Amino acid sequence: MKAKERVALALARQIPDRVPVFPVITAYHASRILGIKYREIVLDPMLTYEVLLAAWREYGFDGFEIGLGPPPDYKDRIKVRTINGIDYLVDPESNEPYARLEDDEAPIPLHEDPPIKELADLEQIHVPTVEEIRASGRLAPVERVLKEVGDDAYIAGVAASQSMNFLVQMRGSQQAMLDLVENPELAHAIMQKGTEISISIGLALIEAGVDGIYIGDAWASASIISPAHYKEFCLPYHRQAAKAFQQAGAQVYLHVCGNVVPILELMADTGVDGIEPLDPLGGVTVGEAKKRVGNRVALKGGLNTVLLLQGSPKEVMEAARRCIEEGAPGGGYILGSGDDIPRDAPRENVAAMVEAAHIYGRY
Repeated sequence: MKAKERVALALARQIPDRVPVFPVITAYHASRILGIKYREIVLDPMLTYEVLLAAWREYGFDGFEIGLGPPPDYKDRIKVRTINGIDYLVDPESNEPYARLEDDEAPIPLHEDPPIKELADLEQIHVPTVEEIRASGRLAPVERVLKEVGDDAYIAGVAASQSMNFLVQMRGSQQAMLDLVENPELAHAIMQKGTEISISIGLALIEAGVDGIYIGDAWASASIISPAHYKEFCLPYHRQAAKAFQQAGAQVYLHVCGNVVPILELMADTGVDGIEPLDPLGGVTVGEAKKRVGNRVALKGGLNTVLLLQGSPKEVMEAARRCIEEGAPGGGYILGSGDDIPRDAPRENVAAMVEAAHIYGRY
């Protein structure tokens, strides 16, 4: 059975030939495969696709996620200025620094200046059409990846940040939290705009040929907001996005990391096909999720990321085996990491996770 079919069956809560392995792999760890620093990816975002393909080739994942390519003028937008021996990203027009360029981490913003101050400011935020996205050329690297992997990987397009992540981006982290209580009308308006943007992006990715869509918000976790706030502010927008993508023919899975124990049922209520990453560091276990919502959604993830970073291959294999034993019965389980694979996780540990799916995941 090819990897694409294997993942699709699992997301449909059916039984493939074996449990697929589809972790949260980003350019942080994938950069290690080609031996480059994250700084190089910041300066040339097109390298993201090269490192993800390299990781897929090395580990043999059944699936991975990709997003839109950078804007066509990205090389003109990325400017570096050295001040007192420190490199900064600077605005290409004003030449003023806005983030400190790190060697092997994401750039560190120098200040928080959210773009939305009041409801009227939302008119400044453009919702691109699918046609505009296609014409921009940002689907070209996605199509290249799809051509290379063929049926040997399930490719999920990233169309995330429907609710809390977009609110934080537009209002700043502290003000976003206050808005949930003090200015819910503005919070909802911002989230609706974010959802509309994500839907355009997702529909464009579906048109390009991705197999599924990744939605969700890290800031929607019960580690940050209450279940009541998730139900009021996040669920409607996750549901809206999921419905749009499913109607376009794609499977959809929802990513909310951290502690989701209090909101498992609410996540299933969004109507998605699957939920991830079942982070054990947030108190989630595959077994509990299986009992509570495994009859409604597929489950993806569950492997401790600290173990991937600090454990031995033997310990990773054993933990992966337990995840499979809890999640695989009856189908609908995909082995994966409890969140991003750590940047410096030993490659033999990641390989052990994949091997576990082959050894213990046979139906």
